[in-house]
Amino acid sequence: MPKSKGRKPKRSTAPRRASPRRVLASAASKEVAVGPYRVRWARTSEDLAGFERWAEMAGAGGPKLAANLVRAHADGFLAEGLRDPDTSHRMLMAAVTGNNLDAVVWARTAAVVATLDGQVVGGALVGPAAQFLSDLAERHHLGTTAVMQALLFTAKLHLVAVDDDHRGHGLGAALVRASTMAAYRGGVEILYGQYLTEDQELAKFYLRQGFTPNPPAAPLNFSQWLDGFPGGPVPLPGETFFYRLLTTESGPVPNQPGALHF
Repeated sequence: MPKSKGRKPKRSTAPRRASPRRVLASAASKEVAVGPYRVRWARTSEDLAGFERWAEMAGAGGPKLAANLVRAHADGFLAEGLRDPDTSHRMLMAAVTGNNLDAVVWARTAAVVATLDGQVVGGALVGPAAQFLSDLAERHHLGTTAVMQALLFTAKLHLVAVDDDHRGHGLGAALVRASTMAAYRGGVEILYGQYLTEDQELAKFYLRQGFTPNPPAAPLNFSQWLDGFPGGPVPLPGETFFYRLLTTESGPVPNQPGALHF
């Protein structure tokens, strides 16, 4: 994930029209009860501090993840492009044409946390796969339109982690659900992630959450969903991708396995 930099995104003053995703997924950023626990979007720098240990637990994000999340939150970028898709697309287009892709990535990234009595005990991170998009753009000499398409319509579930003492209460599933809703609310069409192929318990977990596993070690081919898009991400050796298509009831893939309906 990139570091946060630049000015705060401008908020549009244009009248807002009702979006099916915003109306149907209005609970995406609200607090959800899971027994005595609460699952919600991160709100403060203190909420984000735990992502350092969760990134280490999940083997994702790098050692500076928490610091970069805090910086993006302080700069006013974090999750801004997921809160209101009706106005965020114009903001993101301005950022892309201004070559401030860091801001776009953070604006399309949501950090979700689980808490108990105000203490953060788990977290999930969903957003664009910045390094993959950067490498793909360079390799295929992609223009602004193709990069914007990937930033707006694809997202990766980077990590899901719960502290040891709080496992077994359904928090993992709740964090995945909240992350999925955040991506859906922001207009994402393809949500994906990866797990170690040998970890069949994790494979079963994501199946229960409505995701479809890809063949082991096989890349995701975004071109089957995004017209003209060159290929997709490739997993590391020993890893398997899983994915889910996010659509409304009237969407383009109502009967496809892995589709999400509201």
